Amino acid sequence: MSNVKPNSLSNSLTPAKSALLAGAGIGLLFMVVKRQHLLSYWNRFQNPLKKKHVVLIQNINDCQKVVNILKSHCSDYKVLGFDCEWVTVSGSRRPVALLQLCSNRGYCALFRLCCIRQIPKSLRDLLADEEVIKVGVDPGYDAQKLAQDYGVGVASTFDLRYLATMVGRKPEGLAKLSLSVLKVTLDKHWRLSCSNWEAKDLTEKQIEYAANDAFVAVEIFKILAREFKPRLSWLSDFTIIKCRIEPFLEMQFNSSVSQKRSKATLNKSVTPNKTQNRKLSTLSKALYDNCLLQAPDGELLCTIDKRKAEWYLQQQLGVKIEAEPFTVRLNFEPASRAIGEVGRYYQTPKENRCVVCGDRNAFVRKNIVPREYRKYFPVVLKSHTSHDVLLLCPKCHQISNISDFKVRNKLSEMCDAPCNYHQKLPKPAELPELRQVKMAARALLNHAEQIPLERRKYLETLVLNHFKESEDINWDMIREASELHTREPNENYCTHGEKVVQKFQTDFGGLKELEKLWRQHFLNTMEPKYLPPLWDVNHNANRLEIRATQGRVTEEDMLIAGVPLQKE
Repeated sequence: MSNVKPNSLSNSLTPAKSALLAGAGIGLLFMVVKRQHLLSYWNRFQNPLKKKHVVLIQNINDCQKVVNILKSHCSDYKVLGFDCEWVTVSGSRRPVALLQLCSNRGYCALFRLCCIRQIPKSLRDLLADEEVIKVGVDPGYDAQKLAQDYGVGVASTFDLRYLATMVGRKPEGLAKLSLSVLKVTLDKHWRLSCSNWEAKDLTEKQIEYAANDAFVAVEIFKILAREFKPRLSWLSDFTIIKCRIEPFLEMQFNSSVSQKRSKATLNKSVTPNKTQNRKLSTLSKALYDNCLLQAPDGELLCTIDKRKAEWYLQQQLGVKIEAEPFTVRLNFEPASRAIGEVGRYYQTPKENRCVVCGDRNAFVRKNIVPREYRKYFPVVLKSHTSHDVLLLCPKCHQISNISDFKVRNKLSEMCDAPCNYHQKLPKPAELPELRQVKMAARALLNHAEQIPLERRKYLETLVLNHFKESEDINWDMIREASELHTREPNENYCTHGEKVVQKFQTDFGGLKELEKLWRQHFLNTMEPKYLPPLWDVNHNANRLEIRATQGRVTEEDMLIAGVPLQKE
């Protein structure tokens, strides 16, 4: 019989129970702590702003260490988020108080220039490094302020709105880009943006606000860069991508807001860096005069500009019928008359307004099929190209040109024709005789009415002597001569545009497909609301079919264009 008492068993298990309970407690505590870590990681994943590390620099001694860290981060990814803050008192701007730089690793350095009182050499060198791109929205404006206040040049600034436009996104402000690209809402309350950046101690909200601007700038750039070139690893192909955006470095994005800000505050006497705006050549007068050109029997052939109408009169090829609208009737039978919708397009008056937004104040001619391709087309596809020359306001023109980079990149891959395809090859020598003919034609084309009669006849003779099969000069002949290739052929030299044209002629359905690609791209990216009536992506193909029925185009030209011949 056992001598163990009934309660002694329970007493003997107490340590085991204690250990079990202790283990459970530790496990529970571990789960709680682990859960907190998981929640922390989840919050950082959900909110990219949590990934940044902020450092505040208020003296020169700390500056060197921070700059070295930024430089080390730029060794593999040469991009910095860039922004500045300052104080305005009674409408007068004080010197830049805070400079924000952020690396691709989320290292945000806030330099309190109002405390440091100067920009040390290490920081100056980083800002002036052309290899490191400083990104933001209107970063050139902040760079100009640093130049004025501290005499430092900021090289390779890049406005994110260019890259947004290149990948088909809206070129918006930083807050809207942050929301659309990163799904992050920035606190842009005016009380923060206009707060005292020269205060003895910055508040946590001020530090967060300033760091976020630089951080989201570089994060937006990283995502848009991947959208721009998804097939490439960004880190391994940085040079390739930089070549694509290089034309827009240190250029101010053409928006009404940035223009007003610059005009109001820019001190033009201080230009230590090369930040300059590329000016567009805008038209000071209407492009479309909508003068009428008639056949001998009075049938309307097309609308033309007044300069061309007066040229017919000067050459005694027609007579003036009406002053308003200015009407010229030819005294010879034209090669063809208006047929179908193609003919009606040329008969229809055109409006002097931006075809995208409708603005009527200033215009820039937009070549829908860029000249770098069109100039390699056969003559039959280069004549009557007014269909592909549309009017855009300067802002829409700039956005459209940026959007075109996406198509150029696509064509580069399709045709194995990099945009710098010809740079390593020697350029062909220029032929002086052809250049003389080309310059004569351009003078007649652009300034015929200002040229003295004897000089004009001499120039016309130069053009006529080039076209030996013709005895009478005409407008199409002058236009063709103005686009002559004046360099000696070189089999080893081939530009991007020339190679693309060659590939479409042989492999991609003819040049009509290249035209359609550019026209459709313009429609998709710009969504024009005021296109001329009957404007059509298949315009040239339809025109060639009509000319083929009249026997005015060769079978070879039809094959190059990719337009099937109609069998009888």
